[in-house]
Amino acid sequence: MKWLGILLLLLTPGRVLAQEPVAKPKLVVVLVIDQFRADYLRRFRPHFGGGGFNLLLRRGANFRQAEYQHAITLTCPGHAVILTGTHANINGIVANQWYDPRSGRQVYCAADSSATLLGSSQPGRSPRNLLAATIGDQLKAATGGRSRVITVAGKDRAAIMLGGHQADGAYWMEDSVFVSSTYYMQELPSWVQQFNASGRVKSYAGKTWTRVLPRAAYTGLDDVAAEENVAGMGRIFSHRLSDSTARFLDAFKSSPFQNEVLFEFAMNAVSSEKLGEDDEPDLLGVSLSANDLIGHAFGPGSHEVLDVTARTDRLLERFFTFLDQRVGLGHTVVVLTADHGVAPLPETVEPTSGAARLNPARIAAAAEAALKAQFGAAPAPGWVLYTSTPWLYLNSKALRQRGIAQEEAERAARAAVRGVRGVHQALTATELRQQQHSGTASGAAFSFHPERSGHVYFELEPFVIPAREPTGTTHGSPWSYDTRVPLLWMGAAVRRGAYAGPVSIADIAPTLAAILGIATPAGSQGRVLAEMLR
Repeated sequence: MKWLGILLLLLTPGRVLAQEPVAKPKLVVVLVIDQFRADYLRRFRPHFGGGGFNLLLRRGANFRQAEYQHAITLTCPGHAVILTGTHANINGIVANQWYDPRSGRQVYCAADSSATLLGSSQPGRSPRNLLAATIGDQLKAATGGRSRVITVAGKDRAAIMLGGHQADGAYWMEDSVFVSSTYYMQELPSWVQQFNASGRVKSYAGKTWTRVLPRAAYTGLDDVAAEENVAGMGRIFSHRLSDSTARFLDAFKSSPFQNEVLFEFAMNAVSSEKLGEDDEPDLLGVSLSANDLIGHAFGPGSHEVLDVTARTDRLLERFFTFLDQRVGLGHTVVVLTADHGVAPLPETVEPTSGAARLNPARIAAAAEAALKAQFGAAPAPGWVLYTSTPWLYLNSKALRQRGIAQEEAERAARAAVRGVRGVHQALTATELRQQQHSGTASGAAFSFHPERSGHVYFELEPFVIPAREPTGTTHGSPWSYDTRVPLLWMGAAVRRGAYAGPVSIADIAPTLAAILGIATPAGSQGRVLAEMLR
């Protein structure tokens, strides 16, 4: 009876058998594939090897319904969510750029005039516009600065938003070299200087991008009129990168060769910065930017997107092998996701879907005409000061001078915008403030920050893209092809399996905080993925 009592005690709900705790990882690796839809894992899996995506799918956790909750699915907002666990209503990154009425200027999300670049004459960059802390920031605070935080990307905004405010180094590509900012350091480390001096990027000049898979693996058309001819590479395989410096660099960024160099640089960072070699966990963030440019140019159904995805799989396998040899995958937590998806080329979608290209200038013109009809002509430059999909910024100064209520002007512009064919809905800044105050968790409300967002927000119908040109495609909408992305985890703390329930990309940060045993970034809007943790 004594043993029966003990057994019943152990099995009583709320009591668990003691388990050996899972050791903290030595290295956290966050991999972001810029513009990678969730369906790519299923569509392209027959072409994957055993050690890249399939390693994560086989040994890790796969959240099949992971998505962004915000509506403005762009690179800077997406990367800002991943390691802060917050959306634009908290972190302030409402778009890649926005309008500042006080200065009368456009603001780039990673701009910082007080910083200068190291290795380039381009404008200064830093995370000063990011109003939230990242996991890297929390990790640095928890370890007294002993943990190392390094991020690498093709785009500055990707590296900077992943790195946060306290990163030891955020590196990205400018021209043919990797650069950083005086915000992080006063000079590039010797290993970065040596990598740049090797001329690795320029070694691809004149190289041809050919298919990595057998020709029969590529289905559908390879020559669609709506595809772009980037830097003279042409619309069909094979794509030769020009020898001309200017055209070569544009072509290189839109080819899978950039990913090869990024992974080489990332592996150099692991070795040179000795990541994962001591008892304090380190963090490495890597964002693959070329996938985005290729998707923009050729569309998600193209031969080129299949090819770059297959090549990315092979690069992942090489990278995981390196990490296993250098740190040990058993001591590493890997998270793989994307910052957004992408819409198909409208010309490739079933005509009955209503797919189309809509010039945003038409939306601004409709709002301007409606405001002029109701309130008379505005002083230059007009009632609509700035347009950047999906925002219209109104001329608040002129409205005040005329004694016109801001909310009244917003409603007039909203009504005009809603009347444009191809617009799904429009909301005023006043309505979005009301949603936030009432706790409404809409995509638009998550994307709205009162000090940075515009006065009228608009959404286009599914498969309608904002486009001034007849070629290429884009993202930025609240539709599933833009919001649904992969979320794969692997590591000793991870319970492997496929998870079918809906989760948010904002859940990454609090889950990493739980694994690392550190404080969750303040304002985090996600939850710990407890169902996945051992």
